[in-house]
Amino acid sequence: MPQGLADRVMVVEGDITTLRVDAIVNAANPSLLGGGGVDGAIHRAAGPQLLEECRTLGGCRTGEAKITRGYRLPARFVIHTVGPVWKGGSEGEDELLESCYQNSLTLAELSNLHSIAFPAISTGAYGFPFERAARIAITTVIGFVTYHPAIEKVVLVCHGNAAYDLYREILEGEISSNAEYGMAQALFSHLSMIEMSHGIRIRNRIEIVKALATAVKNDTQALSAGISLNTWVAMAGVQGEVTVPGHVIHRILASLGTSSTVL
Repeated sequence: MPQGLADRVMVVEGDITTLRVDAIVNAANPSLLGGGGVDGAIHRAAGPQLLEECRTLGGCRTGEAKITRGYRLPARFVIHTVGPVWKGGSEGEDELLESCYQNSLTLAELSNLHSIAFPAISTGAYGFPFERAARIAITTVIGFVTYHPAIEKVVLVCHGNAAYDLYREILEGEISSNAEYGMAQALFSHLSMIEMSHGIRIRNRIEIVKALATAVKNDTQALSAGISLNTWVAMAGVQGEVTVPGHVIHRILASLGTSSTVL
């Protein structure tokens, strides 16, 4: 059974350097050579080898992410991302902060990692308004894990009870109002069963689920979409790695009474 959203995205209060996850995220500066706050704490806990490896990376631009080993940390890897400095909100700060989370999660997935922990990026010396940053962090993480089952756990680490309470309130509100996640996980389950039954791998499974999840309104419709996909696979006689054509998805969407330009 797919994990619920609350099992995959969680908030804790504490020290990110102590967490046993595949990767922790460092709110770094563009040089990647250490600094204050979370950045300094991670470098101190990891030991001097982290700095040595960071020297080979050539820095990092705002919104992007790079990965190193974790060295003395309980986490196996550190993903370094550079958050935006708050300049009033008119210079793309929201989009850059979203990119920090998106690119860090993407890098974790590409590195075959399954659990990751984030600090509250840019909310310290960089001055990003805390509640605004928290909402960006939570909505970006939820949006990513909805369509990327490989990321099994995301931990959002807060410093202090007030920060923890705010994060929890926002997260609980997002979870309670989110219907898309459940439909996406049901569709992923159907695709996995199709792959197992026919001995195939569907290359565009994420694109398929993104196209269908907002159209599917209940488990019955998700099952109907799964049956339609299974019928196409069986009739097409495909083998190995398979890309489901866009016209097949459009036909399923039409049967649900909707349409999409996703594929």
